[in-house]
Amino acid sequence: MSAAAPARRGWGREVVGGRRRRGLRRLGTLLAAGVVLAGSVTGVSAAMLLRQADASLTRIPVPGLDVVAEAALPNSFLIVGSDSRAGLSAADRADLTLGDFTGQQSDVLIYVAISEARDAVTLVSLPRDLLVFDADGTPRKLTETFAGGPEPLILALRRNLDLPVNHFAMVSLGGFIEVVRTLGSVRICLEQPLSDVKSGADFDAGCHDMDAREALSFVRSRSGPRADFERIDRQQQFIRSVLAGLIDSRLLADPGRVYRLTEDVASTLVTDDLLRLDDMAAVAVELLPVVRDGLPMMTLPSYPRTIGGRAYVLPYGPGARALLDDLRAGRSPEPRGTAEARRGTTVALYSGGRQLGAEIVQDTLLTAGFRSLGTMGTGPARLDALGTTTVYAAPEEEVRAAWVAAVLGAPLLPLPEGFRPPGGAVAVVAIGDDATS
Repeated sequence: MSAAAPARRGWGREVVGGRRRRGLRRLGTLLAAGVVLAGSVTGVSAAMLLRQADASLTRIPVPGLDVVAEAALPNSFLIVGSDSRAGLSAADRADLTLGDFTGQQSDVLIYVAISEARDAVTLVSLPRDLLVFDADGTPRKLTETFAGGPEPLILALRRNLDLPVNHFAMVSLGGFIEVVRTLGSVRICLEQPLSDVKSGADFDAGCHDMDAREALSFVRSRSGPRADFERIDRQQQFIRSVLAGLIDSRLLADPGRVYRLTEDVASTLVTDDLLRLDDMAAVAVELLPVVRDGLPMMTLPSYPRTIGGRAYVLPYGPGARALLDDLRAGRSPEPRGTAEARRGTTVALYSGGRQLGAEIVQDTLLTAGFRSLGTMGTGPARLDALGTTTVYAAPEEEVRAAWVAAVLGAPLLPLPEGFRPPGGAVAVVAIGDDATS
C-alpha cells in the first residue's frame, strides 16, 4: 500500500468466516492462566482450578469467530487489553495516572498463532493506529473498531489482514492491576532511565521489582522517539518478565497464591462464549515447553503516515504479507531479534532512484527499532534491486541482517565481493519496486 494513495479497501483478500460451534498489556494474564492451570501440580488439583476459573469467567457471544473442527484445538486467539476504567475502585483511580478518557478502546492488541505442528507459538502485536477500512471503504484506526465490541474488531482483522480468529479474550485495567498485586511484583530491567509524566513512569536505569502501579505506568508509557511502538516493546518485555517469573519462582508451589492468581485472572477475563477451559488447558500443556524457552514476540511491520489530517500506521506491504502468510499457513515466522538487539543493528539503504520506496523502508526499519544510516544515494549498479527489495549481509553479520530481511519480507544475500558496507552497517538494503506495493 502506498502512502501517497491508500487503497479504499483492505489490502488482504476478503474472507467470510463462520462461528465455531463448540476459546496485557494483558496478554500475560491469559497466558499466565494457561501456564498456571496446566503447570500447578504441586499440592494443587488442576481439576479444581479449572472449575474455579470456569465459574469465574465472564462469557459473551462473539459472532464471526472462525470454525474449528469438533475434535481440533484452537490455533488462533485475539487478546485485547481494554483501556476502560470501569470497575476500578476510587482509590485506584486516585492512585493511578490514567487521564480522563471515558468509553472503551483497545489499549493492547495481540494476535496469538499456534503452529500447525503445535510445537511453536507466536505473539504478534498489532498497532492501535493501524489503518483499516470498513466494508464501505471508510478508513479508521484499528483501535476504534473495538468501540463497538469484539465483533467489529474481528471483522476488521478478517477484512483487512485475512487473519482467522478462533477465540477472543479481553482483560481490563482492573484485571491487570489485580494480577500484578497477587504476583507481588514484576522484575523489569531498563537499559536507560524512563521518565513519563503522562503515564507516571519514573525509573532509573537498572532492574526494578515493579508493583502494580509501577508496572502499569511502565507498560502504558509511549516515551521515546517511536512513541506507540516504544510502548509495544515495553508490553512485550513485561509479558516475558511475567511468564519468566511464573515459571522460575516458587509461586506454583504455593497453593494459596495459585488459587488467588487463578481467581484474579478468571474473574477479570471476558472471553467468547465458546471458549472451553479444558481447551485452554490442553493448549497450555502443549505449549508449556515453548513458554519456558521464551515466546517469540514481534510486531506487524508498519510505518507511520498522516492521511487526511489523521495519524495512522500503515502496514509495510512485503514484510506484512510475509508475516501474515506464515501465520495463516501455521509456520513459525523468521526471528527478528529482541528490541534491545535491534537497537544495536545498523542498516544502510540504497534507493536505486526509488525515493518514495526508500522513505517507506527507512520508516519501517526505524519503527521496528533498527538504527538507520539513511539513504546513501542511488548506489552502484550491482546493488540495483529492480523489482524486489533485497537485503545484503555484511561479512559475519548474517544473523542480524536476517532480522532486517524478516521485517522487510525480503531475500537475504551476501554483499558483492569487494563492496564495503558504509558506516559500520551490518546490512545494506537495496530498494526495489515492491517497496511501495
